[in-house]
Amino acid sequence: MSVAPARRAALAVLKRVRERTAFGPETLDAVLRATGLDVRDTALATRLAYGALQTIGTLDEAIDRCLDRPRAIEPPVRDALRLSAYELLFMRTPPRAAVHEGVDMVRSVRSQASGLANAVLRRIAADVDTFPWGDPATDDSALARATGHPLWLVQRWVEELGREPATEMLRADLEPAPLYLWLNPFKGSGVETMDALVADGAQPELCAPPGCVVAGEPHSAVRGAAVARGLALVTDAAAQVAPLQCAAPGGVVVDVAAGRGTKTAQAQAACVAAGGESAVCALDIHEFKAQVLTRRMAELHVPGVTTVVGDGTDVAAASGLPPLGSADAVLLDAPCSGLGSLRRRPEKRWRVSPEDIDRLAVLQARMLEQSALLVRVGGRVVYSTCTVSRRENHDVVTEFLRQSGGAYVTGPLAGTPVEEFAGTVTEEGWFQSVPASGGPDGHFVAVLERVR
Repeated sequence: MSVAPARRAALAVLKRVRERTAFGPETLDAVLRATGLDVRDTALATRLAYGALQTIGTLDEAIDRCLDRPRAIEPPVRDALRLSAYELLFMRTPPRAAVHEGVDMVRSVRSQASGLANAVLRRIAADVDTFPWGDPATDDSALARATGHPLWLVQRWVEELGREPATEMLRADLEPAPLYLWLNPFKGSGVETMDALVADGAQPELCAPPGCVVAGEPHSAVRGAAVARGLALVTDAAAQVAPLQCAAPGGVVVDVAAGRGTKTAQAQAACVAAGGESAVCALDIHEFKAQVLTRRMAELHVPGVTTVVGDGTDVAAASGLPPLGSADAVLLDAPCSGLGSLRRRPEKRWRVSPEDIDRLAVLQARMLEQSALLVRVGGRVVYSTCTVSRRENHDVVTEFLRQSGGAYVTGPLAGTPVEEFAGTVTEEGWFQSVPASGGPDGHFVAVLERVR
């Protein structure tokens, strides 16, 4: 018995994610650092681990079809079967090889289960040619299996987007996401940063929006000197649209739920580019995050930023914020389901529930209402999420505008639409991208102007 190094590493990732309810990318990075695999094995381990986590519900369905008592199977055995089922159903590894490797993996964690593994994997292999066991063009269940998504999510997106657009997005969710970077103008010129990225082997190419770069060699980019020095920050291209809406040169900008401050830095850069530095106040509910943000702004050479610890659902109680009704722009990058960035969080699609979306929408509505209290007449709230959920985007903003009684209206989007985002400005005038093959993630932005 000998389990190939890449499969052994992928199996370790699945085990840790399962036991610790951990995140896939961080777990994979830790395992790869510990194992020291070569480039080829690293690529295979990454594809196996990411792929199995992305499609885990579909893989379990395939495994359970072959068992009389699915719940009796031990978790480590199921992990090994998941990897082999992924190879059979999604990678189309030759059945003889996939079954042989799968049996060896199961034997490595539970020798007594090798016979069961052989029987299960042979049955899955026999059904490979008919997978996804239905027509995805007409059958939601088959579409869910083919793209490795929960059925409820597929049904929701088919209803909201239409079958063809939903199918394109679902298939894109199985592909690796491009790596986008933002050129930090406070740390170096665009030319200097591009030269540094080239020297890192990142193969950078300028793209939209302004200041954005896509890396042809993502691993070289994230491990390179340009990112380490803060010349370039990792952030999706569509995520860069929201801070562009916050340009208020010489004014007051508040970043609610600022987190680590990437959008905070971009908002200040938008102000400087538009004519002058603003007083930017970054709010976060967690003190340790505010401390990280303060330190990070200093390291990135971002000027004019102060941090405040406070609750975005009760801005009046947060000491240190600008007075109510005085801000020129407020950025609310709201906590959300993250359904627009599932390519980067392979396990997430199986952890989110419809109830989570409803709960988050209530929170988002409360935070938007509170953010609006900070804005002066003539100012704006920029509402942003990284989801494609209508409940969290369209419905939240529509209800806010209705309840404002005409005090807020939809304002124009700065810098959009651009060619790369064709078709992403809604009929209401809001920005909505969806994950696309070789393109950005799904992000939503609405500019809401206070008119009275």
